[in-house]
Amino acid sequence: MRMLSALVLAVSVHAVGLAQETAQTFYVQLIRGTDADKPQQASWKPVGPKLSRQFTPRFRWKTYWEIERATVIVAPGKVTRIKLGAEREVEVDLHKSDPEVRLFTSGVLSRRCRDSLRSGMCIMGGTRDNEESWFVVVRRDPPL
Repeated sequence: MRMLSALVLAVSVHAVGLAQETAQTFYVQLIRGTDADKPQQASWKPVGPKLSRQFTPRFRWKTYWEIERATVIVAPGKVTRIKLGAEREVEVDLHKSDPEVRLFTSGVLSRRCRDSLRSGMCIMGGTRDNEESWFVVVRRDPPL
């Protein structure tokens, strides 16, 4: 009887521990960097001030436009994947002890990000052509 009670107690403690782990919310943005003063599409918006402060000293573009935004809720121990535009997918992996973000371009893994996600923001990108670049931002705080 004591063995059964101990087993029930151990399972209960484990279940409570799992229940205390909560899903994490991430905000994903597809950004275009360009020298154009106006957006190419009416739906594009200028990036917020926090993101602008991240981009301006590091990259050469005059303006940064948010093309698409998504909110992703990832349960502990799970992997969640979302599509951004026609060519890109972002995978947020909370399966390991270190969270990881993976960027896929045309179905092929192109970038990974681990350490910077702990600090709150992961920025990955590439060139579109000589006139502009694209960026994918995965962050913990909601964009303004």
